[in-house]
Amino acid sequence: MNRLSMIERDALPADQRRFHDAVKAIRRHPISGPFIVTMNSSPDLAVRFAHLGHYFHARGQADESIVSIRVRTFIALIGSRALDGPYEWSAWVNWALEAGVPQDTVDAIRERRPPRNLTAEDVLVTDFCTQLISGNHRVSDATFKSALDHFGVQGLVELVVTLGYFAMIAMPLNAFEIEMSPEQKAKRKPFAPLMVDGEPGTEPKFGRRDLPPITGGAATRARVPLLARPEDLAPANVHFLDRVVRTRGWISGIFQVLLHTPDVAERVANVGAFFLYETILPPAVRTLTWLIVARELDCNYAWDASVRAARGAGVSDRLIDALQYGKPPGRLKKEQKILFDFCRQLLRGNHHVTDAVYDAAIAKFGVPATVQIAATVGYFVMMSLIANAFEVAPVGDDSRPAL
Repeated sequence: MNRLSMIERDALPADQRRFHDAVKAIRRHPISGPFIVTMNSSPDLAVRFAHLGHYFHARGQADESIVSIRVRTFIALIGSRALDGPYEWSAWVNWALEAGVPQDTVDAIRERRPPRNLTAEDVLVTDFCTQLISGNHRVSDATFKSALDHFGVQGLVELVVTLGYFAMIAMPLNAFEIEMSPEQKAKRKPFAPLMVDGEPGTEPKFGRRDLPPITGGAATRARVPLLARPEDLAPANVHFLDRVVRTRGWISGIFQVLLHTPDVAERVANVGAFFLYETILPPAVRTLTWLIVARELDCNYAWDASVRAARGAGVSDRLIDALQYGKPPGRLKKEQKILFDFCRQLLRGNHHVTDAVYDAAIAKFGVPATVQIAATVGYFVMMSLIANAFEVAPVGDDSRPAL
């Protein structure tokens, strides 16, 4: 059952209604799904989510991604099953069938069975996405090379961001148990829903490697060329680089990868700027959330980009060390305990939150802040997946914002 309901346009402050209108205009549909959640906290954030998401699921309105709609819908099925996201499954399953994904493949993914009779491209996408979204969230050199040869640099960057986007919106959707409305279902052909099994997780089910560094102290070699200067881009795309710089002051390592698809880089930067500068979360809460996600995703880049800010916000070295090396966090403040429970349940097990943990988060932080915690988790999952897929080197001692 939905834990949140839609905030209607007239219930918003007058200066926020333009964001409501913008989401509807970008989506070409009534506000639904993740935008119901984000509208309960920040209509501005809802627009930023919508603008990024539209790149990947325009579905013929004005297809912007160079990755085929069949591959994107296939990724949606893989991602929604891996993250136990019933809303995303409901939204995408018929589009996947229409795009040519066979019914028996859809059924196998839904039932957690190995799909049969996959095309070579399907096998490659399955291997790549499964490696990235599970285990230690790394892609083998062989799988990465095959995907790069097949999709090219821009295509592969867009493939990874597609998976990352679905992970980003899965977190707030799952946290607030958003379901597809009867009106939405009535517009779709009948489909078998995605069943959420298992329980919210508290402990990881696989071993962790130490953080940092990525490769035992050796310098990391970038898997794709890094683009950081105007002369690295086609003249028509330099304005996207300028827009990224406007949001954070420089082109960090992860955006040097994302600029292979410049329009996406600017949209991601716009989303990230919200979490860096405009969130209502207190610094200690938001930076501890960043570290929890970086640790869970085994992302050295996100860890290094967050640890200085966390120390500056008052997160203790004891807690940071416990997180880094997988030790019990010890005695936590009440706020920290609630935050840990909420984030770890989203990130582990069936990626949902128990009523008790949800109620504790709402009681402590309130609805708008809890929405932003879930959305922050989602954004940092997306960025960690991108950094891990391309093995982006940690930022080291640079104090400039890197995510």
